[in-house]
Amino acid sequence: MNTHLIELLKRSLTGLVLIVSFGGAYLHSSLLFIAALLVLLCITLCWEWPRLVNLHKNSRMALTIMYPIVPFATLMWLTHEFYSTDFYLPIFPFLTAWAADTGGYIVGKLIGFHKMCPTISPGKSWEGFTGSIISVFGMCWHVLPKIELFKPTILVTNLIALFFFALLITTIAFLGGFFLSVLKRKEGLKDAGSLLPGHGGILDRFDGVLFVGLTTALLTVIFR
Repeated sequence: MNTHLIELLKRSLTGLVLIVSFGGAYLHSSLLFIAALLVLLCITLCWEWPRLVNLHKNSRMALTIMYPIVPFATLMWLTHEFYSTDFYLPIFPFLTAWAADTGGYIVGKLIGFHKMCPTISPGKSWEGFTGSIISVFGMCWHVLPKIELFKPTILVTNLIALFFFALLITTIAFLGGFFLSVLKRKEGLKDAGSLLPGHGGILDRFDGVLFVGLTTALLTVIFR
């Protein structure tokens, strides 16, 4: 079987398991979802993060607090704060960041000829980035009208404003991936871990989610 097809199958199956697991946890209760995020943070800190940074340096310890602890804590806070009042808001970072990953991966594999930053992240292309924008735009167009925080804003009534918002979210998700790529390249690593077949580690799958989560928390301050 073709290597690319095997990789796609592994990536798709792992993605399906993640969606079912996280979707089920979120639908069950906010407490279970927060517990799942806490478990992922512990796995990241114990197994993946030490491969990326030297924790014996004070500067690295400070980085550990800023990333990944603060972003994961932000996702937990969003769930605790808005789960009962604005159901779709806490999962907005997951929906949009994973939409960006999926759209970028598919389009990039099909027609990704112009690389964005080949020395840092050779898999990312401008064509893939465009696919990410389209995917995030579609996700935002579908989800934003269901989020109470965004209902009063121009984002749910003006397609141009929605497009630029999707561009912003896509760029932030990309920066999350770029930041992790820099850390991996410094240590000569392809992936942060191997827990998720076809994706790598926890951080490889959640890099964009963590950055979009921080942005979502900032938006709650701006729009509330």
